[in-house]
Amino acid sequence: MQIQTAAIVKQIVSSLFAAVASMLLKIVSDLDFNQTLYLRAFIGLILLASATIYYKLQVYNFDKQTMDSLINRGIIGGFGAFIYFKGLNLVLVSESILLNRMSPLWTSIIYIIVLKKEQFNRRLLINMTLSGLGIFLIAKNNNQTQITVDSYYHWIGIILILVASITQAIVNILVKSVNKQVDSIVITLYQAFFAINLPVINSLFDGTNFKIPSFNGTFMIAIASVISLLAGILQVQSMREGKLSVVSNVSQIQLFFGYLIDFFVFSAKFNQEQIIGNILLLCSLIPLIWK
Repeated sequence: MQIQTAAIVKQIVSSLFAAVASMLLKIVSDLDFNQTLYLRAFIGLILLASATIYYKLQVYNFDKQTMDSLINRGIIGGFGAFIYFKGLNLVLVSESILLNRMSPLWTSIIYIIVLKKEQFNRRLLINMTLSGLGIFLIAKNNNQTQITVDSYYHWIGIILILVASITQAIVNILVKSVNKQVDSIVITLYQAFFAINLPVINSLFDGTNFKIPSFNGTFMIAIASVISLLAGILQVQSMREGKLSVVSNVSQIQLFFGYLIDFFVFSAKFNQEQIIGNILLLCSLIPLIWK
């Protein structure tokens, strides 16, 4: 029971860090998104590699199943993050929120129904119902501008973000198959390695001109990289330690943290339904935590 509670707490802190990292990257507006992703992943890779050397962690020469899980998780995770950002400009804000936050649902469906590793219970059902209603109210009332792409590209954007949410679910599940002896830092290192390659390859095809970032931009990306790493490591630890279907649904709280940041940092205004949606997100944690 204490292990499960610790896993939930780690996921909540991870969600907070992820929301803060997104805020910092949002402030960086002078770089192409490929370059922002590349620099973030590159800084993260250096820090993770340094950590493995400092703590003398084993990085390779694992058994075949473990190596396959690490590599597959890295490739799928990097690909999922990449296509999410590619599809972001093709859909409405509300659509991106709803589709992206379906990841915990896919995780639960695959892990419980398909793989039969866990079981549905009343607490999880209440959590998913409350969080689903909360996300719907938030997305339904999100301030959004009319997208400028035609319906064909709009549907491509929807498919990209939907596939990205499914890949995140697969990444969550794969972490359970990694040998317990593999440190969480090493697991995150593999994903950071593959996260570098896709933005670079895309830049070659798009003809992106890499610019030298300003000092403030570099500082923001560096801080965001550190916070993202902490978020990623804590998430991996929580997924490995707790029940996957429970911990993945706790991650919905990131949306609430994002709205707190929008309110206090960017002075955003919210209507009554959005406030109710965030309250429902908070309440959705009660069935999972309160015993």
